Amino acid sequence: MKLRKGRSFLGYMLAGAAMLLLFLYLRFPGDAAKNYLKRCQTEHFPNLIIVIDAVEPSVPPGITIENLTAALRERPEATIHADRLVIAPGWLSFFRGRFSFLAKASGYGGEISGKSEFSQTFSLKGPFSATAEFKGMRLEKCLYLQDFFSRQISGTLKGSFSFNGVTGALKNGSGKLDAAITNGNYQLSENIWGFDRISFNRVDLKMELRNNVLRIAELRVNGDKLSITLKGNILLADDFKNSRMDLSGSAEIQGLGGRRVPITIGGAIGNPTIKTM
Repeated sequence: MKLRKGRSFLGYMLAGAAMLLLFLYLRFPGDAAKNYLKRCQTEHFPNLIIVIDAVEPSVPPGITIENLTAALRERPEATIHADRLVIAPGWLSFFRGRFSFLAKASGYGGEISGKSEFSQTFSLKGPFSATAEFKGMRLEKCLYLQDFFSRQISGTLKGSFSFNGVTGALKNGSGKLDAAITNGNYQLSENIWGFDRISFNRVDLKMELRNNVLRIAELRVNGDKLSITLKGNILLADDFKNSRMDLSGSAEIQGLGGRRVPITIGGAIGNPTIKTM
C-alpha cells in the first residue's frame, strides 16, 4: 500500500513539473528576450548588425534563436546566417561553480555544435576554453566568406576546433583547427599553369594558433588535374584580411607529366601572391 502511494505521489510530482514547464513555454516572453539581446548587441558590439526572427525556450532548459543574421555595419551585405541557434547552460559545470554554455547551430546545409567553459568561479571573465565540431557546411552559401576572399569559393566543410584564452586578450590565446573541404573550387585572381580556378576533390588543413601566429602544419589540395602541398606561417593582423602569409610547398600538375613544381604563397590573406619556380 505504501509503495502504491509513493508511486502515486511521484506521478503527481512529474505531472505537476510537466504542466509547469508547459506553462513556462507557452508564457515565454519571446519579444522581450529578443529586445534584450538587441540591447546587449548595441551596448557591447555596436559595430554589428543583428537580425533575429524569434526567440523561444528550448528543452533541456535554454533558448532557441530562429533565423539569426549578423554582419558588420561597414559591410552589411556580407552576412553570416544561422537557421537555428540553440544555447543552453552546462549544468554540471554550473553546479561546480563555473559558467559553461552548450550551443548548436544549423545553417548553410550543415551543423555546428560547441561548448565553452570559464575557469573562474561564477564569472564570465578570465581564462576560458572553447571547442566546436562542424559538418556539412556549404561554403558557397556564406556571403561573408565570399566577400572576405573577394572571390568565389565552394565546397563542403567539416572539422573540429579548440581554443584556450583569456577574455579581453584573445590574441594571446592558443588553439587548433583540423578541417577538410570536399568537392569544391577556389577562384584565382590570375591565371596560373593555365588554370583560372583550382578545382579539388578534397582539401585537408591542420593548423595551430600560438603567440599571434597561425602555424600551417599541413595544407593539402587534391584534385583531378592539380595537387598542392603547403606549410608555413601566417602572422595575424588586427584586420584578418591583412594577415601576412609565408607558405611554401610544391604542386603536381597533370599536364607536366606529374612533375612537382616548387610554389610559394605570400602577401595578405585578402590578396595573396602566388609564385612558382
